[in-house]
Amino acid sequence: MRSIDPIILVIYLIVITWALSKIVSSFNDEYTVSLDEEILKQQLADQNLQDIVGVGFDFEKRYEFGKDDKLKQFGVKVTNKSQTHSIYIDWDYCATTDLQGRSRRVTRLIPGTTLDLFQNQVFSTVAPGATLKEIITAEDVLKRKEPKDKDAAVALEMEVSKPLLDFEALKKSKDDPPKKKYARFISRIDPLEFSLDLALRLIGSTYSAEGDRIQLRCKFILKKLPWQAGLPWNPR
Repeated sequence: MRSIDPIILVIYLIVITWALSKIVSSFNDEYTVSLDEEILKQQLADQNLQDIVGVGFDFEKRYEFGKDDKLKQFGVKVTNKSQTHSIYIDWDYCATTDLQGRSRRVTRLIPGTTLDLFQNQVFSTVAPGATLKEIITAEDVLKRKEPKDKDAAVALEMEVSKPLLDFEALKKSKDDPPKKKYARFISRIDPLEFSLDLALRLIGSTYSAEGDRIQLRCKFILKKLPWQAGLPWNPR
């Protein structure tokens, strides 16, 4: 064995290790979002609403965090289980939080909407025995769609311009708690979370004429997936 052979072997192992770490890192950026159903069930039970109101959400099976984060909006479903009551959803009284707990106004997304964000949002009605499905996001991720023709008038239609959750802000925070939360999330020690406060009004024989408003806090849990989940042959 030549005297240089051990050096070549060490360099080779270092390069292989570096390449493998890059491969793992490229797949190590996926997470899931799920509703904490027990907390929601308890709130409905505490207000005797379990036989009147049903709430569900539509999320993708998994998301990627970073520049290509696809979680920009999500679906909400409100079911009126009653045959004698109507349910109103007061969107302007709904709020969602970010990863650091900052409250944000909720916006219901309507295709082609040109509404001014400063305007009040029209409430939605869920008739007895019916289910309402809507897409929502936070107000601060919206912007006016750029017109395709530079000489055209300013576009009125709104579009979602960035992810709903800012992982980079959490990672680069100057405060220790957010940094530690992010590090523990990346290490799959603790999940992250955000929430939606859903404002409903119930109208019926046992409620006032204008409806009694109730507030449901829906808590969402973000769990980072192991890097193997990102391999191409794993189902998405």
